[in-house]
Amino acid sequence: MPARPRFVLPFWYRTPLVLTLLLALLTPCVSQALEFNVDWRRDGKDTIYGSLSHFDFETKTLTVKVADSEDEIKFTSSELEPSSRWMTLVSPAFLQSVPNDKLQQPHFYLAIIFIALPLVLYLFSFWVSAFLVTRRINPLRAVIALPGAWFLSGILILVYLFLLGRYPEQMNAILAVGTLVSLGVAALFISIIYHKSVAHGLVIIILHSILAPLILAAIFYAAYHFGDPKELNTFFDQQVFTPTGVLAEKKNEA
Repeated sequence: MPARPRFVLPFWYRTPLVLTLLLALLTPCVSQALEFNVDWRRDGKDTIYGSLSHFDFETKTLTVKVADSEDEIKFTSSELEPSSRWMTLVSPAFLQSVPNDKLQQPHFYLAIIFIALPLVLYLFSFWVSAFLVTRRINPLRAVIALPGAWFLSGILILVYLFLLGRYPEQMNAILAVGTLVSLGVAALFISIIYHKSVAHGLVIIILHSILAPLILAAIFYAAYHFGDPKELNTFFDQQVFTPTGVLAEKKNEA
């Protein structure tokens, strides 16, 4: 007796459905992640809207330039809420304030983590996106396709940056053409690796660009929704913010 054929939703219907389901499932995660915004929040005090202009590594004092104003507000990093402490850690003003003789292993470990985690996240997101579009689960294809697409796009970006330097008056046209060509070349390379059409490669890129930040939002959501926020904040204070110099070391009371 011949096997009954499986019902497979066509590609052009399957992809929008997957996107809709992902957005519906991860909406709470996005709302949680959006709490880590660019405002400087202080425990029990007002929220400051502005940019960090200076960080004093010795006194752990921040100088924030208020948005739409020339005013500057100074306060210590111990007053910051956890989300704003992360902002301080990755801000150029803090990184520039770290003396060379104060660079320690925690700084290098965090640098490695901040580089490695996005790469792993993007690779996983790309693999999932490619599987949803092509139904091919082999991760080796993703390992080849994603770095290859980045490499080709990077070469093209350098070419267009050179053209922008030579013809700055044609900036809009160069950016528009460059974006389209870069996307087309990346989609073509991905389609070759997966033995699919260029349209499939382009959809993988679009799905991947949406899925990666959603996965990152899900990580934040899971950590703070299922874990104990107080314990998490204490852990990060002890293992991240204090060793790197964002927070001052607490002196043991006699």
